[in-house]
Amino acid sequence: MKNLFNQIKNHLDENGKLISNSEEINSSILAAEQLGESLLGCTLSVRGKEFIIRMLEIYYGGVGDDAHDWYRTRFLYKKSKYKEHTSVQSQDGFSVYLSSLDVSDTYTRMDIVVGHTGVPISFLLRSVWDSSFNLIGSKNGNPNIVLNAIGIRPEDHGQPIDIDNKNAELYMENTHEQIIKDRGFQIKRQRRINLKSEFEERNKVQWNLSLE
Repeated sequence: MKNLFNQIKNHLDENGKLISNSEEINSSILAAEQLGESLLGCTLSVRGKEFIIRMLEIYYGGVGDDAHDWYRTRFLYKKSKYKEHTSVQSQDGFSVYLSSLDVSDTYTRMDIVVGHTGVPISFLLRSVWDSSFNLIGSKNGNPNIVLNAIGIRPEDHGQPIDIDNKNAELYMENTHEQIIKDRGFQIKRQRRINLKSEFEERNKVQWNLSLE
């Protein structure tokens, strides 16, 4: 799953301006989309409880995605106090990003951070099945319901998600091909849900990915 990390790069300067040509940017976008699709159907284990990833959304500050928390706290909200908090979205993947550490915040969501250190990109976890393929939340996904159901805690913010050690507290197994083959799922793409951003329209991308 990590073999696409090298192609996913940061294309911004310190002022948030794109410094790469369109070919380089498009190559990174394609790699991010391929990685997102490959995570669908993977099994995420949280302290021994298993969940199957059904829906993700790509957020990629490194190509100027103005909906990404990392990008917003640096280039849109110039006086944001959350720059250090969102720096987790540019650390080495796979790891956990939480939008808030307040357990009472019903808008808190979890991203799976991907890519190498210094590349701001993460995938919002919108929808999962439990190990018996019971849907958690609604068909369009409920990030906060999912977060609470899988048992992610505030102290997991910034923690690695292992892909080698099955005994790790946070572990992700590549079951993508098996799940798709056994269940006959198809990958569906659409625009990100309930989001006020023109990024996808400008770049002709659809960054909500799901299994249907």
